[in-house]
Amino acid sequence: MREIRTDVLVIGSGGAALRAALEAQEGGAEVTVAIKGEFRRSGATFHSVAEVGAFNVPDGAGDAADSPDVFLNDILTAGQGMSDPRLSAILAGEAEDALRYLEGYGVHFERVGPEAGEPYLTFKACFSSKPRSHVIKDHFKPIVKALGSEATRRGLSAMDRLMIKDLIVRDGECLGAVAVDAAGKLVVIRAKATILTTGGASQLFRTNLYPSDITGDGYAMAHRAGAHLVNMEFMQAGVSIIDPFVNLFGNYLWDARPNLTDRDGKPFITDYLPEGLALDAVIHEKQRHFPFSSSDISRFIEISIQKAINEGRGTDKGGLLLDFIHDDLDAILADQSRSVAKMWPLTYDWYKERGTDLRKDKVEITCSAHAINGGLRIDEDAQSNIKGLFAAGEVAAGPHGADRLGGNMSVTCQVFGGRAGRAAAARAREIDHRPLADALEGHGAVPKGANGSSTRELPELRAKLQDAANRHLLILRGEKGLKAFRAECADIRHSLANETRIDTPAETVQALELANLIEVGELMALAALARPESRGSHYREDHPERDPAFEHNILLDRHAEGGFFRARLGDL
Repeated sequence: MREIRTDVLVIGSGGAALRAALEAQEGGAEVTVAIKGEFRRSGATFHSVAEVGAFNVPDGAGDAADSPDVFLNDILTAGQGMSDPRLSAILAGEAEDALRYLEGYGVHFERVGPEAGEPYLTFKACFSSKPRSHVIKDHFKPIVKALGSEATRRGLSAMDRLMIKDLIVRDGECLGAVAVDAAGKLVVIRAKATILTTGGASQLFRTNLYPSDITGDGYAMAHRAGAHLVNMEFMQAGVSIIDPFVNLFGNYLWDARPNLTDRDGKPFITDYLPEGLALDAVIHEKQRHFPFSSSDISRFIEISIQKAINEGRGTDKGGLLLDFIHDDLDAILADQSRSVAKMWPLTYDWYKERGTDLRKDKVEITCSAHAINGGLRIDEDAQSNIKGLFAAGEVAAGPHGADRLGGNMSVTCQVFGGRAGRAAAARAREIDHRPLADALEGHGAVPKGANGSSTRELPELRAKLQDAANRHLLILRGEKGLKAFRAECADIRHSLANETRIDTPAETVQALELANLIEVGELMALAALARPESRGSHYREDHPERDPAFEHNILLDRHAEGGFFRARLGDL
């Protein structure tokens, strides 16, 4: 195998990766960035699925009474006992520094007016008590462009089209990684410190808001290496547009009171509401947050959408219909105290540029997977329980809990990406490369699939997995469905190993991605089964209420009996 040596290996290419790489280099480390796709043009941060990106900063721009303490209280309240208060406090305390850092490299945050010195444009995002979400136009692509340009200017080493297959771990210490290059050949990367910034796993689901390369690679390889994963049952899913384009449906838009109908033009939400619960009350609550949450009555929006689709009331494209064609819209938009009134001009123009007039046209919606709130358990330096293995961004857990504030993931990438980069550089200064010796055992093969003619195609198996995840893991969960999903995962894994043929380097990558998605799906289902209650983004139809007996975290550990153990993050 070809071998590469570096001080710090950064796996990923989004906002967390770029921040970590820049900080590690500033700390004196030789840095190598390994990207499955293309440097500066891949990953979730680069993939725009909304008209704006939200970046939470408690600087008082939206409300003079805001502060890091108020921000922290919002995070912990949304977390419902599942976030790590130490990491949440770091996030709240360093958010403003993260904004200044990005501004220093040219990221533009919108202002309320065109003149220099005008206040920042802010809105109240999901689960927040104050309007502290600072607005970045074109979602988070400007962050990748700005930090990526700086990385290129510095001559930072980046390797495109390199699929990391496994981490190399011996005696509880990460020594680097094994990868597959564009030619299908194995590559060993020796590193004194490794930083995972591989994003989430939303490609597990048929309807999702992520690019095709976000396949849970970091979760899967870290779990195989012995890292602890936590909060994997908590993920953000919510209403999205699927036609005429894919886009997140902003929470503030619910305040404009949209109409929702099935394929035949019939309103459907009321068909699934409990007796005595008014539709207006449900929609009013929904404006508080984009993601589905079992914590309030807004949950019946996503529950109704999912049930209507499952019952065959969707369109040929698998969605339901939404529009803003009603007489009250102008009066709502005239009230400048409402977030939707402030955001409507930007949102309306963004949709209009893409051929949709929100005042006249209907769009198709569904429930889509977004970000996972869990991941590797990390400490204040973003280090996992494996020495030398750091994690930042969506692949890491701790700052978030059962629910997550909208606008917090972008800040998390910067705060903990920076911490990971600095800590990794410090480690690289203190140690030498370890001998690999037998540490490579078991990492020297790529998937080959079945001999002879294949009977199953990789895209077919991936679609089968995604359909099962949509039905049993996205919104509606229950013991029977979760067990059926795990059985489906086992069947697909068997087909991958015995009924597919893998001949090309591209198929090798597809097979590795599918194997990772299967593993992550099983882990998420295991965590969901281990939590027989409903809490935040985790909803069990067979246990619809929150249970005080489960005020602890589910930590997935391949060495633990049953694959997991329970503990409070704040106590570890």
